This record gives sequence, C-alpha cells and structure tokens, in this order.
Amino acid sequence: MADETQNAPVAGAETNATQEQPTKVAPFIYYYSDPDEAETLLHHLPIPSFIDLSQQIAAGKLWHIYNISAPSKDMEDPIVDVRTNSWVENSKNAQTKVLAETTQAIDALKAKGEELDQANDKVDAAIKAMQQSQQMQTQQSLALTQGLQKVVEGQQQTAKVMASMQQILVGMKADQAKADGIPATNQPTENDKKQENGGN
Repeated sequence: MADETQNAPVAGAETNATQEQPTKVAPFIYYYSDPDEAETLLHHLPIPSFIDLSQQIAAGKLWHIYNISAPSKDMEDPIVDVRTNSWVENSKNAQTKVLAETTQAIDALKAKGEELDQANDKVDAAIKAMQQSQQMQTQQSLALTQGLQKVVEGQQQTAKVMASMQQILVGMKADQAKADGIPATNQPTENDKKQENGGN
C-alpha cells in the first residue's frame, strides 16, 4: 500500500504545472464581419491570430475577415462597411438614434447659420453706414476745397486789382507831377503812405 500512495498523483499538481506557463497573447487581431448572419456576434467577431494574415486579407482570399481596429463601444451592432473599410452601425434602433443625432446636429448647424446670417446683416449695415459717412465726408471735403479755391482765386483777383490800382495811382501822380513840374518817382511819398494807411 505504501507503493500505491507514492505513485498516485497529487491533486492539483497538474493544474499548478499549467499555471506556471505564461499565457501567450495573439499579436494579431482580425475581425469576421458578415451583416447577413443571423447571429449578431458574427457581425463583429474578433479573431486572434499568431499569424500575420494581412496580405491574404488584402488579396481578398479570406472571406469576411478584415484587418481593422476594434469597433467603438458606443455601437450596438457594428458591421464593416466594405467600401470604406470602417465600422458602421447595423442595428435599426441604433440607425434611428444616429439619424436623430444627425438631424439634431443639422438643426443646430442651421440655427448657427441663421445666427451668422443675422450677424453678417448687421456687419453689412454697419459697412453701408460707414460708406455713406465716408461719401458725405468726401463731398464735404470737396466742397471745402472748392470754397478755399474760390477764396484763393478771390484773393488773387484782389491782389491784381490792388496792383492795377497802384499802377493807376502811380500814373496819376506822374501825370500830376508833370503838370506841377515836379519830377515823378516810383517811390511813394510820405503823404502817399499816410493815405494808404487811412491817413494815420
């Protein structure tokens, strides 16, 4: 009997031996996705692999196997869209939810668009008012410039009249001096200066 007990395996010895071996993790994860499958798990089934199958998948040799990242956890029933090679929602409930969210987003964008249109209208009105103000200022500046030009022309005309009057006065003095026998000079006399200054 002593021999029998020594040969009998110890309970749990085999499980300890398997637990000591490290668990290997597959370096490649591929996904099986068939939207026509009745079982929803087969719409997005992960397939761990120790072999790189990316070339076979790219060549189309593996049916419904895709080299793609994991689907979003927000999706209820993801399937692979073969055109875009990305996950899309397959669930009708989820599609309704996505449609509702999209509709809300569109409505929000429309509201923002209307706000921007109103803001643009205000900016356009301000620009128009500013342009009108600039136009009025330009017209006023033009009128002022024309007025100043007329004043300058008037001053020039006055200067010409004054010069003519001085020449006439000089001529009259010369004529009077000839008549009186005094030699005429172009220089005004002291008496002439007083008359020009108003007799002071």
